[in-house]
Amino acid sequence: MIDQRLKELESRDMVIRKVISDRPVAVTYELTSFGRSALDILEQLRIWSESNKI
Repeated sequence: MIDQRLKELESRDMVIRKVISDRPVAVTYELTSFGRSALDILEQLRIWSESNKI
């Protein structure tokens, strides 16, 4: 499931997938500037949900 979600985020240019090694397969994901632009909104949502005990 997480692999599917990461592929979706990559296709929407929110993350960049980087292959570190082929054997064993190791990859990292990094937020793009577009992905980072959502962080303020997500932080406000976190604060709102915590203050409303959701």
